[in-house]
Amino acid sequence: MARLIDILGERHDEWFAMAKSFKCSDDTANEVVQEMYIRLSKYVDEPERIMFNEHEINTYYVYVTMRNIYLTSLQKRNKTVQYIELKDNRDYEEADIEREKALQKVVDSIKKRVDTWYWYDKKLWEIHFERQMSMRAIATATTISLSSIFNTLKANKNKIRDEFGEDIEDLNNKDYDRI
Repeated sequence: MARLIDILGERHDEWFAMAKSFKCSDDTANEVVQEMYIRLSKYVDEPERIMFNEHEINTYYVYVTMRNIYLTSLQKRNKTVQYIELKDNRDYEEADIEREKALQKVVDSIKKRVDTWYWYDKKLWEIHFERQMSMRAIATATTISLSSIFNTLKANKNKIRDEFGEDIEDLNNKDYDRI
């Protein structure tokens, strides 16, 4: 049986196209493919585990490996902090106190409305929007189905949108007196 790296290399163009499907640049796609070669060579001790037969590799396994490499690189990139140099002569905008008051008024109104909801709706809203917990994480932690969580949150978002949509528009249009 040929070496795993040789079998993978025969389909390099396919792996590159697959990496490009992640909507990344050519350089990033090349990096993902190269990292996939390294990772599979390093961690797959028995190539037969990811092969259908002597010459046919499990494409889905390679795809998942590349997707994980790409997503991990995105997470690392998002965690890096960028420092912006501020010059002393830069003009700073005054805080728009009227906007802040109007925003707080809208937020308080939404919280009052949420407090009147059925306990289940209110709790899901609080967990998802105030604690910033994803729907999947809520489903895992509570054993409530993901579709039930999604449907409840969607219905509640529509309630808020219907009731406070005009206030949000007024806020965005700087019509603070209409809120």
